[in-house]
Amino acid sequence: MAGARGQATKRLQRGTLSQGLIVETALRILDEDGPDALTFQRLGKELSSSATAVYRHFASRDHIMVAVAEELDRISLDGYEPHQSWTDSLRDLAIRAWNTALDHPAAAALSMGRVTRGVHELRAVDAVLEAFHRGGWRGREAVLHYQAISNFILSMASNNAWRLVNQRFGAEVNWVQEYQSADPDAYPYAEAAKEYLRSVDMTEVFHRQMDILLAALEAEAATLPRD
Repeated sequence: MAGARGQATKRLQRGTLSQGLIVETALRILDEDGPDALTFQRLGKELSSSATAVYRHFASRDHIMVAVAEELDRISLDGYEPHQSWTDSLRDLAIRAWNTALDHPAAAALSMGRVTRGVHELRAVDAVLEAFHRGGWRGREAVLHYQAISNFILSMASNNAWRLVNQRFGAEVNWVQEYQSADPDAYPYAEAAKEYLRSVDMTEVFHRQMDILLAALEAEAATLPRD
C-alpha cells in the first residue's frame, strides 16, 4: 500500500526496530506480494533498515513465520468470549480462524498449524479445551477431541489459503479445466455435477463441514456421564 510504503522511506532511529514491527511488516508484505516476497532484504527495505538489523531480532525466515503464526492467533482471538453454548464457542473459534486465513492467505498458508509456544496459541488451546469441558469431555478424551477439531480447522483453513495464494500469485487449474477432456459417459456423476464443482464456495463448504462435525459432537456429548 502506497501510504504504508511512503512511511517507510525515512530510516528508523536506532533502537526503534522491534520484533512487533518486523512481524507487522512481514504480514503486510505477505498480504501484498505473496510468500516469495518475504525476504530479509525486503524487510530491511520496507523498514528503512538493513537485513542485518532484522537478523538481530529473528535468526531465520522460519523464526519470523512462527511469530507471524502467533500474530494470526492474536487476530483470530481478538474480542472472543465463550458462548453460552459450547458448540457455539467451537463454531465461533472455527470461523475466526477461517476468516483470518481469508484475510491473510499467504501468511496462513505458510504458518497456520505451526507450534508457536506463544501466549495467543495457549489462549486458543485453552478456549477449545474449555468448550469441550463444558460439553462433558474430560482428560485424555478432551485432548483427543481438541486435537481432532483443531487439526481439521487449521488444515482446512491453510489448504484454502494455499488455493487463494495460487489463484492470485500462481496458476491454479480448476476442476473443469483439469478434467474437461475426460469421457463424460465414463464419469456421469462428475459430469452432471461439474457446474457445481466449478462454482462451489469454499466458505460455504467449511460451514457445512462444521455443521456435520458439531452435530456428531452433540450426539456424542448426549451419551457422556455428567458430573
